[in-house]
Amino acid sequence: MHWRVWSLISGGVAAVAVLLGTVGAAHAAMMPPAAARAGLAVVQAHCSACHRETAPGHFARISEERKSPEGWAMTIFRMENVHGVRLTQKQLRTILRYLSDVQGLAPSETRAGRFALERRPNHPILKLPYNLPVMCGRCHSLARVALTRQPASEWRKLINFHVGQFPFLEYQDGSRDIRWWKIASTQLPAKLAKLFPLHSAAWRQWRNRPRADLAGVWIVHGDMPGRGDYYGTALIRRRSWDRYRARYVLHYANGAAFNGSSDAIIYTGFQWRGTGTLGGKPVHEVYFAAANGSRIRGRWFLAGHSEIGGDWDAARTTGAPKVMAVIPSALEVGTRQRLILVGRGLRGGVDLGPGTKARILVRRPYGLILSVRVNAHAAPGYRTVRVGGVRSRDLLAVYRRVDHLEVEPAFAIARLGGGTLAPVDAQFQAIGYTNVLGAHGRVSAVRLGAMPVTWSVAPFNAEAAKRGDVRFAGTLRQDGLFVPAEGGPDSKRQFSADNTGDLYVVATRRTGKTAVVAKAHLIVTVQRWIKPPIY
Repeated sequence: MHWRVWSLISGGVAAVAVLLGTVGAAHAAMMPPAAARAGLAVVQAHCSACHRETAPGHFARISEERKSPEGWAMTIFRMENVHGVRLTQKQLRTILRYLSDVQGLAPSETRAGRFALERRPNHPILKLPYNLPVMCGRCHSLARVALTRQPASEWRKLINFHVGQFPFLEYQDGSRDIRWWKIASTQLPAKLAKLFPLHSAAWRQWRNRPRADLAGVWIVHGDMPGRGDYYGTALIRRRSWDRYRARYVLHYANGAAFNGSSDAIIYTGFQWRGTGTLGGKPVHEVYFAAANGSRIRGRWFLAGHSEIGGDWDAARTTGAPKVMAVIPSALEVGTRQRLILVGRGLRGGVDLGPGTKARILVRRPYGLILSVRVNAHAAPGYRTVRVGGVRSRDLLAVYRRVDHLEVEPAFAIARLGGGTLAPVDAQFQAIGYTNVLGAHGRVSAVRLGAMPVTWSVAPFNAEAAKRGDVRFAGTLRQDGLFVPAEGGPDSKRQFSADNTGDLYVVATRRTGKTAVVAKAHLIVTVQRWIKPPIY
């Protein structure tokens, strides 16, 4: 993600400019009246020269679009670089604040594309109709499409802009196998407007909804691939109507501290965009709050490596008693293990089912720490976790053996580093499963969670073996992180080729003389120079 764009989104120093739409009583709940007036005044002063104000608060082109904060930031950034718009830092932040709240998206309208806002690597392509994976998804993720709302006339102008800005579009994206321009210029605008319309009931209802106050104490749990589960608490304080400061006291499953803090802006009443530190490393946060302010979910990632990060799930300490997570999520028979029940209001004894004995070691604000013994004859499968009168299913499994593994992700892309660009790593984890015999003799696979394995790489095919991709493409660490080599011609390779590669990533788990093996496909390719907020 371009640092200047992220700095604008999260409230730091940036340079960009432009846009937005109608403000009035209907938007008073989304923005305080003074903030709405200030935003409108900046747009009138600096944007209306090109985007004519056709009615009070209604600007040509601007008022015909709705986007996420990242979407507006990309538009603003283009206005600076292509059209030479110049604003002060305060004006920039005021405009983006105004754009995102007055012409934003409702929570339901962001769900399909959140993976791109959260910078999740190697995410499967969205399943959208009208052949959109071919028409649009060959150049960028379909999240770009799914996070935009506009009428057919604006979709048509966007298509024309694509062809004008990228005249070799049909050749570069391989679209000569279809009548791309004919479809895009005639059929597609109306279809896109039907899928992603400017006006929607969801937005009408949401923009009138008062903002939830996110201040309070929160119970947090999540998973960082390569490092494992974590849990703890977050203290969130409100600094102004749209800004918050958070302090985190977190621990990994092994008890190692994982503390941090962040400063965040809340856009459109539910979109948390934060910058801070976790475990001593700079991070960005892309979270989404529930409509009633009872839950915050999303993903954080390292500032310089968005491919490295963790899931985030936070719930208030107030509310009905509940078990939110169990760490670890699987117990092996014949062992005694430390178990963390993450949750609120957990009172009374703990029961994990036949063949287990749980003892409470300590009670914490985030839940319970237990010592659990599982006897050698305990039945494998999911267990119902009971704490007093609270019951939770499918959060904990008991297993006798790991019957098979799956490497996640099954397909990944890493990029070479070098020069001014850091490499784009690829993080893998091996997920274990045990087979359980159920009713009517049916065997079902029970997910056990991430398992310790031995990691290795192998050539994906004969050509990769011939090129020596295993030797040149990079290194796979034993925490599942693949770190690519440097880019550029390598004199040690045939024809001084680049250090690209086509590899298998192999996870092996050995128990005595038995080995369980799983593979994933990894492409190591060249650097990517343009890193937009929505890839």
